[in-house]
Amino acid sequence: MSSCPRHHVDPFGSAYLADPYPIYATLRAEQPIYYDATLGYWVLSRYADIKAVLKDHERFSSRNATDPFTPVSDETRRVFQQGGYAMQRVLLNADAPTHTRIRRHVYAAFTPRRVAALEPRIRQLCHAFLDQLATQPAPVDIIADMIYALPAQVIFLLIGMEHDEVPAIKAGSESRVLFTWGKPTAAQQVELAREMVDFWQRVVAFVDRRVREPRDDFTSDLIRQRAGDDSVLSMAEITSVVFGLLLAGHETTTGLLGNAVRRLLGEPHRWQHLAQHPDALPGVIEELLRFDTSVIAMRRHATCAVTIAGVTIPADANVLLLIGAANRDALHFDDGQAFAPDRANNREHLSFGFGVHYCLGAPLARLEARVVLQELIQRFPHARLVADQVLDYLPNTSFRGPRRLLVHLQ
Repeated sequence: MSSCPRHHVDPFGSAYLADPYPIYATLRAEQPIYYDATLGYWVLSRYADIKAVLKDHERFSSRNATDPFTPVSDETRRVFQQGGYAMQRVLLNADAPTHTRIRRHVYAAFTPRRVAALEPRIRQLCHAFLDQLATQPAPVDIIADMIYALPAQVIFLLIGMEHDEVPAIKAGSESRVLFTWGKPTAAQQVELAREMVDFWQRVVAFVDRRVREPRDDFTSDLIRQRAGDDSVLSMAEITSVVFGLLLAGHETTTGLLGNAVRRLLGEPHRWQHLAQHPDALPGVIEELLRFDTSVIAMRRHATCAVTIAGVTIPADANVLLLIGAANRDALHFDDGQAFAPDRANNREHLSFGFGVHYCLGAPLARLEARVVLQELIQRFPHARLVADQVLDYLPNTSFRGPRRLLVHLQ
């Protein structure tokens, strides 16, 4: 099975980007663990196997989580060096003890109180976007007109950044996705690196402002915890944490909300039911996270040879964990290909990871999804999708959400 794969995963191919789930089903059934020589990764697709890898942080390092799929050219390295790009290993791409130390301080700043305090402000943002939507001619692009920017504005509220930075940060985040998880040409890689340098420099300038002008926000809390001591947190580490959150904190939520609207309006009775029963939203959101996650893959690196389900993954091997495949595995989720908000174990999905790297932002993502969907459904209970539209997805291995979604609101 591992040496002679019958199938090859092309995460940049049109069929995979349009709908990876039939491909996932085939992999689970025919080659749930195999080495893909084209990708240079061992590919896993079953729930139990992927959860075991995520749990085993000693034998499966996360140090490759943000390594580019495409080798970095000398010219690209020069762009980074000249631009002062100095991203550190902090959370997603760090192991113990660095990860343990930094996560402890980030968690102390990312408090439940701070997250809960965002709810009325998220509702205010929703109302402003919904008021604008109501004045626009039909159909609206719900992504461009609301879902693209709103999650960035929410993470800005948390971090303490001004909203006028949203366009530049969203553009920089997309560049980082394509650079790190995409397949750019050599020329594209250099241009993406320039855009990432601009993104990085904006974050450096923002963190420097918070050093001089601390406020009641997440970034200022990290700086206060540091108290000038690099052994607690260095300034480069704080900047890297903020840089990471300015991608992970909104791109995944934009994808989640886009997938959610698409799935719920694809079965209009579900949308209309939620208009009458908003208390059902938390369970629906968990099933949306399971059924159509915005994080379809994660990566790990084997620190030693490990045998899983009778297959030995060699030491120093890269591993691609197909989260989207795991979340529909019928061995764990009964009739996993069906969308069933009332399933008892839908909260066991792996969309936020598992173990020491479980997503710190999961409570905020759940809160945001609940508030945004509730407000959108209540305002436009008779919304419907434009028929027969072809959805477009950013070509990358790990993040998935429609880039455009046309909706009739009335």
